[in-house]
Amino acid sequence: MKQLQVFSFTCLIFISSLSATSFKKYSGEFLSLGAGSRAMGMAGAFVSVANDVSAGYWNPAGLTETDSLEILFMHTKQFISSVQHNFMAASMRLNAQSTLAVSFMYLTVNGIKDTRDAYNFAEGKIDHSRIQTFNTGDYAFYISYARMTNQQFSYGFNIKLLERDYKIESAIGIGFDAGLKYRFTDKLVVGAMFRDITTSLMTWSTGERELISPSLRTGASYLVNISPLNLTLLPSLDLNWNFEGRQYASQFQLGALSLDALAGLEVVYHDLLAVRLGLDDLQRFNTGIGLRIPRISFDYSFTAYQSELDDIHRISFHLNFDRTLF
Repeated sequence: MKQLQVFSFTCLIFISSLSATSFKKYSGEFLSLGAGSRAMGMAGAFVSVANDVSAGYWNPAGLTETDSLEILFMHTKQFISSVQHNFMAASMRLNAQSTLAVSFMYLTVNGIKDTRDAYNFAEGKIDHSRIQTFNTGDYAFYISYARMTNQQFSYGFNIKLLERDYKIESAIGIGFDAGLKYRFTDKLVVGAMFRDITTSLMTWSTGERELISPSLRTGASYLVNISPLNLTLLPSLDLNWNFEGRQYASQFQLGALSLDALAGLEVVYHDLLAVRLGLDDLQRFNTGIGLRIPRISFDYSFTAYQSELDDIHRISFHLNFDRTLF
């Protein structure tokens, strides 16, 4: 009954927030870039899978499945190496039921040329010595808390602080997320992630205010053990629900409601070597590999772009300190 009350209360907050006005479509799009090469190798179909320190981003309820201390760093270069996308996170178990985590994600473009003052009117030509360069960036800092009520149900919350720095103008903001995970059996898990649950407010230096629309991601995963081959298979499916009228930028739409499906698969051999693949919401092919050795994992993921923007490569380092060390 208590689990149902938590779930109902979270849904009520989420639904009531949809009545807010002045949404800016795609204003929080940088927050959907993903975190961790393991999850991205599965195309981001991770809301029910999330069970490591990256869960602070994907579904904070999953943080209850982490070990005593976990640290993650991901580095990405994309769009012909012009865009840097990085993610860092650390989590700590407070006790057997609860976990605290912090995460930091940033997206930067460096070395942009500023030619506004480069033209020399006296000489009638460009003065290259006047050309300056600047950097732009989007930043998000997460503080996450998760709690397990029993072996089946867990929930978690995020407070996220946002900053957008475009040299000429900048913005700061704050938002809240909530996540739920429910384990029907040892193999079947479902999850839900309510992003920007009360709408996230961005205030620009110009005085303009933007509201980031709430969104909902639901998912399910099922663990398959093939003991004779020392293999585990973990297929997952996520549904991403948006409520800001993305008619031409989604797979399915009905009025202001749009829906995208993501599918992923992780195959692990002997708890040592992992191979991953998936299709994301843009129907791009994603794949990745992972190597697990005691207390450290190395993960790589690849996203195919069939355009001039080139492919995306990500690499992650994940440190894991088990409970016996603390």
